[in-house]
Amino acid sequence: MTPPQITRLLSIGMVATHVGVHPQTLREYERQGLVMPQRTPGGTRRYGPAELDRLMRIQRLTSEGLSLAGVRYVLELEDELREARRRIAELEVHELHHSVSLELVHVPRARRSPRWRNQD
Repeated sequence: MTPPQITRLLSIGMVATHVGVHPQTLREYERQGLVMPQRTPGGTRRYGPAELDRLMRIQRLTSEGLSLAGVRYVLELEDELREARRRIAELEVHELHHSVSLELVHVPRARRSPRWRNQD
């Protein structure tokens, strides 16, 4: 099921219904560090598009038989890969803006002064 286009933050109940889990499951995912919903000043959890996408990914992985420890490992690797790709793209842009052209130039050696030669 494709997540709806979200332009606002959703309550835990709405997200639980959409993802197909109990709200307590979402609280457990948060306790285990799998998702980090935003909080209102009163402490109510609010989920945005990134959290919803991540929850859908968690559901796919658990339905394929991964434990929550396995899911955590996969998500960490995916996060690291995403960060590495972002960094590479940043470096490539930086390289384009600051490229240096190198040119090899032959510089003839100066003749050595006779006074520096070994005298036998």
